[in-house]
Amino acid sequence: MKKIIIAAVIACAAFSCTNDFEDINTNNNEPIEATPDYLLPTVIFNLADFSVNSSYGFGDIISQYAANYEYNDLDIYRWNSNGSFWGIYDYLQDLKEIEDYAIENDMPNYQAAALILEAYSFSLITDAYGDVPYTEANMAETGNITPKYDTQETIYNGILDKLEKANTLIVTGESISGDILYGGNMNKWKKLANSLRLRLLLRLSNVQDVSSEMNEIVTNAATYPVFESTGDDAIYSYSGSMPDLSPYSIGRSRPYGYFIAMPTSHLVDALKENNDPRLVEWVDLKMNDNGSFEYIGVDPGQTLGDIGRPADFSSRDSSYLNNPAKIKAIFLTYSEVNFILAEAAEQNLISGSAEDFYNKAVEASFTQWGLAMPADFLTNTVAYDANDQEQFFTQKWLALYHTLGEAWSDWRRTGMPSFIQAGSGNINNDKVPVRIMYPSLEQSVNGSNYTEASQRMGGDNINSPVWWDK
Repeated sequence: MKKIIIAAVIACAAFSCTNDFEDINTNNNEPIEATPDYLLPTVIFNLADFSVNSSYGFGDIISQYAANYEYNDLDIYRWNSNGSFWGIYDYLQDLKEIEDYAIENDMPNYQAAALILEAYSFSLITDAYGDVPYTEANMAETGNITPKYDTQETIYNGILDKLEKANTLIVTGESISGDILYGGNMNKWKKLANSLRLRLLLRLSNVQDVSSEMNEIVTNAATYPVFESTGDDAIYSYSGSMPDLSPYSIGRSRPYGYFIAMPTSHLVDALKENNDPRLVEWVDLKMNDNGSFEYIGVDPGQTLGDIGRPADFSSRDSSYLNNPAKIKAIFLTYSEVNFILAEAAEQNLISGSAEDFYNKAVEASFTQWGLAMPADFLTNTVAYDANDQEQFFTQKWLALYHTLGEAWSDWRRTGMPSFIQAGSGNINNDKVPVRIMYPSLEQSVNGSNYTEASQRMGGDNINSPVWWDK
């Protein structure tokens, strides 16, 4: 190789080719730097994959929609250090590059999209662990490889500011390229920013007065639009063709990985009780001992010895494994937004009819899953009752199916639905965990900051609540 390079230099010197040597040896088809239209689809796809992996493998278990019949450490709360949510910092590095490029080149819509995804990503990390690096996160290029851990209060203030800023920056009449979530529709990004703010503000409602901020959004649709239909849902739809397949679809996943988790008795019974069509959509029938078919759920949180045979229980609906375009990554939905507004109205945080918001929320869940809601479902079966919080939060729990760990976060904040309890095989003194433990690597590479944060939170253990969980 050295001989070739030397020969090239000698040839250039001999034949005076220095004027165009650099041009000849430059690949004009290769970009010098990664631009937002290249980075944005990568980040969205990575977040989609994370959402599906974490929904099916973590959120469904801890929220008790499903239970593992093997390797059930998660179910019985044998939890150790966990770096899964910490991996989101990799995506945040790309988002920082999008934001920096957008600022330098006056591209406000790209900057806004980056801010929204940053806020969403940081919310996932801090809601999982509590205090985490925020103001000094992703600063390794500047030499800071031991970032301080900010308090969750500081982080929430920061991400809410990001969403407010994004809403201000967006130019709805202009589009962006590389947007595989909304196809460049900035009005939908604007709605996402404000709808996500509503989710996070309600999460803070036990520790802060959020009524003025929520009212500002709800009463000023022109400035702060929110989701208006399921067409605004922040859901990534995989095409079904490689490489655009979900991590749990045939082609990227094995059937074993999909079926190792079985629907729980909580999920099956809540749906069977009301003849809910979502049961047929989400759960497969199982032949019982009499030779007839029925839906049978497994009690969550049992020891492996107590569960029995997997063949005794229903499984997740097989069409989601076999149809490569059916599994989707659910970030935030119109249904959830209306449940948020309904609860806020019940608590007098905003004006409006809690019943109307509730009805929209339940109906939107059926629409989201492509199902027709029974005619008397809202007037008879699950009619709104301000005094029946169990029904309210059970319907919200159902609507949050496969939405990462949102149902777990709701339970941590409200204690509802009340059937989410430690199972008979748990090893955590009959307590449902309220956070996950920091990655073990942090103890060695960022020990002092790790220790300070852990002590501030009451210890790095699964029973130390995050700040908003009061």
